[in-house]
Amino acid sequence: MSNMSDLKSGCCTPLERVRYFPRQLLTADDLTAEQDYYREKMRRHNRYLHGWGVVCGCAVEPIAGGTGWQVRVSPGYAVSPAGDEIQICDAVDVDLRLGVENQACTVEAPCPPLGYAPTPGERSPVAYVAVRYAECYARPVRVHPAGCGCDETGCEYSRVRETFEVKVLWQLPESHQRAAKEDQRWCQQLSVADIPQNSLSFPVPPCPECSTDPWVVLATVEFVDKKGKNPDGKNDVETTLRVSYDDRRVLLSVQRLQVALLCLRD
Repeated sequence: MSNMSDLKSGCCTPLERVRYFPRQLLTADDLTAEQDYYREKMRRHNRYLHGWGVVCGCAVEPIAGGTGWQVRVSPGYAVSPAGDEIQICDAVDVDLRLGVENQACTVEAPCPPLGYAPTPGERSPVAYVAVRYAECYARPVRVHPAGCGCDETGCEYSRVRETFEVKVLWQLPESHQRAAKEDQRWCQQLSVADIPQNSLSFPVPPCPECSTDPWVVLATVEFVDKKGKNPDGKNDVETTLRVSYDDRRVLLSVQRLQVALLCLRD
């Protein structure tokens, strides 16, 4: 029997932090390495000790009076499969055919959206509204000239702003499919384990997989066609949206877990 707790070799990279000493010359690389150390440590903490998914909010609802293809993502907080924190501070309107236009301060996704958009007349297509962590540069400042100051001065961005990107996917990401299977295997392992009554001894759980998939699915949207009659008597097809959270991964905070245990006890 294989050891389910083995950590994949590709997921484990030793962290390095800056060692300071007197008369040390610090450069931008040193300060960046200092940031990278703590950022990666927080990602690892989130990934291994908490997991990933939607923590709160991020509700997805059809927009009343819209074109029939528009939904609104409410503010909320989530953790990505890589351990990055994603915070949506304002509601975001999404057109399922066009995506999100003029989304401020995000960079292009590293890969195109998964799957393909449905063609007209295709029966009951399904879309997945997802969010990922993103960054952008902000606050440009003048760069001080070097040497005598005769050269032209340029600008550099002095801040990195953490933000998000909402996308419409036409295929469920593999990270969600693998996580669901892993949860099922873990439940089966618990069900067959010989755990003494009133004991907190559990089998060693498997380590989370190393995922390069950045997306967190917020909702599954199904397109439902309803046939009707136009005023001229001709048949017409009206598309309505059915939103569900069947494919959403929920990440319960410690506070919510405590309340849940109290409710179960009572």
